[in-house]
Amino acid sequence: MKKLSEKSRRILRAVYCGLGAATVSLLFQACYGMPMDDEETDVTIYGTVHSPANRPIPGIKVSAKELPSYDYTNSEGYFYIYGSRQVLYEIKFEDVDGAENGSFKTLEKKITHNDTYAHLNIKLEEADEE
Repeated sequence: MKKLSEKSRRILRAVYCGLGAATVSLLFQACYGMPMDDEETDVTIYGTVHSPANRPIPGIKVSAKELPSYDYTNSEGYFYIYGSRQVLYEIKFEDVDGAENGSFKTLEKKITHNDTYAHLNIKLEEADEE
């Protein structure tokens, strides 16, 4: 069998070290934050925001008072926020892009939820013209 040169051994050692570090990192990420039986789990709140005419509304800021994350609806009116699971959420839907996609009233909605997912379909009222 052919003996490897010192340079080849160093290269292989670096590759194996990199693969080992990547494997440990992936395992850590997969296990980190996984709930134990007595720990709190996370929640995903997602859904769509539509106009009274049932058209999706892009650019609506969706936030929850209890969660650090927020999202803006995309071109199909879809949003997604993620955080720690609680029983009560105060979700706020606000038009922050001005009249670009129409003007809509802010809606604050309280929801109670005990699962890890909450799906909402929201209709926003058009703002009064001044």
